[in-house]
Amino acid sequence: MTDEALKLQRFKQAVSAETDGQVKQMLDEAKAESEDILHRARIIAEENNRTARSRIRDEAEQRLRREISAAKLEMQRQVLIRREELADEVFSEVREKLAAFRSTDEYRKWLADTVKKCADKYPGKKAVIRLAPADMKFCPEGVHADADKTILLGGTIVGFEGSGIVLDCTFDSQFEAERAAFCNNRELSAARDQEI
Repeated sequence: MTDEALKLQRFKQAVSAETDGQVKQMLDEAKAESEDILHRARIIAEENNRTARSRIRDEAEQRLRREISAAKLEMQRQVLIRREELADEVFSEVREKLAAFRSTDEYRKWLADTVKKCADKYPGKKAVIRLAPADMKFCPEGVHADADKTILLGGTIVGFEGSGIVLDCTFDSQFEAERAAFCNNRELSAARDQEI
C-alpha cells in the first residue's frame, strides 16, 4: 500500500473512530436524557395518580356525607310524620273521653269543685267564670258565668273582678300542654336514635 493510501486509511479510521465516539456519546446522552424524561414522567404520573385518587376519594366522601345527611333528614321527617299520627290517634281518643265525661254528673261536680278551689285561693274576691256555651247548664250556683266560644273541650276559666287574676282550668289548655309534652317526648324523637 502506498503511503498515500495508508494515510488515507488512517485518516478514515481516525474519522470513523471520532464519529463512532461522537455517535456513542450522542447515544449515551440520548439514553440518559430519555431515562431522565421517563423518570420525570413517572414522577408526574404518580403525582397525577395520587391527586386523582385523592380527588375521587374526596368526591366519594362528600357524596356519602350528602347521602347520609339526606337519609337522616328523611328518617327525621318520617319520625315526625309518625309522631304526629300517633299524637292524632292518642289525642283523638282523649277528645272522645272528654266529650263523654262532659255529659256526666261527675263533670258538673268537677266544675263546681274546680271553681270552689280557685275561689278558695283568693278569698274575698268575686269569681267570674267562663264556660263553653254547651256547659252553661253546669254553672255552679251563686257564680256569674259568661259563655266563651274559645273553650271547645270543656273546663272553665276563673277570673276575679278587679284583680286581673285569671286561672285557666280548661281542658283545652291542659290538652294542648299534654299534646306538646307527648310530641316533645324524647322517646319519640329521631335525634334519640342518632345518639345511640
